[in-house]
Amino acid sequence: MSEPQWLLRIESGLAAHFIQPDGSSWPGTDWAVGLKRGDDEYRVIVRAYLSADATAATRDDQQYQAQTVLGYVSDLLNQGWMPDQPDQLQITILNPKG
Repeated sequence: MSEPQWLLRIESGLAAHFIQPDGSSWPGTDWAVGLKRGDDEYRVIVRAYLSADATAATRDDQQYQAQTVLGYVSDLLNQGWMPDQPDQLQITILNPKG
């Protein structure tokens, strides 16, 4: 019998400026992602920064940003990553293609 599929959802997001290793501050969003498979439930945080060349439309489109985060987590799961692994998840969101 195959494993049930993962269900993913955005539970919340917190936009803030985050201190970088060089001391500078960079805007981003910590997205809380809920994951469920069968009876197993997890919650992971993904820190998402926008690329330096992000357009105003990309910066304003929280739906696009949230969908990108969900796609990122889905890709990790497809590569064998498990949400109980102690990873700090972080991505940079680019402008949409096309």
